[in-house]
Amino acid sequence: MDRHKQSRNGTSERVQRGGWRRRQRIVILDAVCDGGKHTTPGEIYARVRAVDTSVERSTLYRTLNLFIELGLVVSAQPGDDETYYEIAASHPHHHLVCRRCGVEQEVSDDVMQGLAHQMRKDHGFQIEASHLVFSGLCAACLTFQG
Repeated sequence: MDRHKQSRNGTSERVQRGGWRRRQRIVILDAVCDGGKHTTPGEIYARVRAVDTSVERSTLYRTLNLFIELGLVVSAQPGDDETYYEIAASHPHHHLVCRRCGVEQEVSDDVMQGLAHQMRKDHGFQIEASHLVFSGLCAACLTFQG
């Protein structure tokens, strides 16, 4: 079972145990899960509306914000004026997204710890981020750009 299916099962149970039994919230949560990694509000909304046409966009955004506050969902803005959502992982992780071809690569939090340590040392600033998205050019696009 992949990480997102496991997350969906455990997260749906948390939503129900937490007293948030509204069917629309479960449908929205499932739509985020079905998006795999990063999914846009438009994509989520299309999946939600395929199941429940009574869900309005305002309900979608309020529910996504609630899920973020609860730590069930994370969001990121990689620099293309779009916000992306995904189910929160059990471990901090980050993404590299190619702005030319769209390829995405997950990066372990271990890689980011060096940067966080350097920021604290140089600037006295403690980074508190468990989900970052960096946009740039992947190796293939850099080679092609040559």
